[in-house]
Amino acid sequence: MTAQMQQLSHTLAKVKRLILEKEAVEAKSVLQAVLGEYFGTNITDLLETPANVFIQQFKRQDFKAEELGLLADFLDELAAVSEDRDRRTIWEKVLLIYEILERDYKVVSFTHIARKSDILARLGEAP
Repeated sequence: MTAQMQQLSHTLAKVKRLILEKEAVEAKSVLQAVLGEYFGTNITDLLETPANVFIQQFKRQDFKAEELGLLADFLDELAAVSEDRDRRTIWEKVLLIYEILERDYKVVSFTHIARKSDILARLGEAP
């Protein structure tokens, strides 16, 4: 599991670098691959799945807290390279993951708290 977490963290860093280098298409491609290969989902499913079904899917897969935290990070990066109309839906899923981490796993992260506040502010600004 540790090796998988390290690999996912490395891949997340690669995605962030690609975004900074304005390589959004490649970043999105890497994100699609990780979501499919590791988390068993895809962008279309993420956008179309209702919140309660989304939560149940990941509970059934029995992910560890670290995996869910990384999933939230990957989704947050996906929001950065997505169209405005999809960004809101993706961020709502990120917020759900943060809620699950806090409520069910008793994991509280200052990084997640700060990011949650930023996302909520941005969602409040969106139409």
